[in-house]
Amino acid sequence: MLVNSKFSDVIDEILGEMDLEGRIALDATCGRGNDSLKLIKKLGEKGFLYVCDIQEEAIESTQKLLTENGYSNYMLYKISHDRVFEKIDGELDFVIYNLGYLPKSDKTIVTKALSTIKSIECAIEKISKDGIVVVVSYLGHEGSLEERTSLNEFLKELDQKKYKVERIEFFNQVNNPPVIFKIGVV
Repeated sequence: MLVNSKFSDVIDEILGEMDLEGRIALDATCGRGNDSLKLIKKLGEKGFLYVCDIQEEAIESTQKLLTENGYSNYMLYKISHDRVFEKIDGELDFVIYNLGYLPKSDKTIVTKALSTIKSIECAIEKISKDGIVVVVSYLGHEGSLEERTSLNEFLKELDQKKYKVERIEFFNQVNNPPVIFKIGVV
């Protein structure tokens, strides 16, 4: 693994290591749709992508991006990431979260510790044996420290006989760089 300069490079590397062709994934916080587009490209025509966000602006932006790129094998939900699992039957092979707020939008609408933990609990129950849950956690917005602290505590307590958790961080970076968590099934 190379030393990456930004979190998106790490996400690209994680995706590059996985064979997701024909598999099922969830972008649990779609934002502007960039991760959704990366994921659906990896899934191919026979794969399927679930996408959710609580903001209409995020859903519209993601739908526009996926449609412009010729994809139709996805389902968008304007719903909180802790409730999207009510809509999904079966296992997932990849789940990604970008916590925080929608870029270039209202910074008061943010992910919250309680709903994030609840959602991740659901995600790890649905993840396939060789699947991965990726969580990108940012600091700097209201409630972000509480969310990161809760996330650290929750993930640290996961049964090591069932799950493996990696924490990837840009240790010597200034300005509150994100931390990336990778969760897999043992």
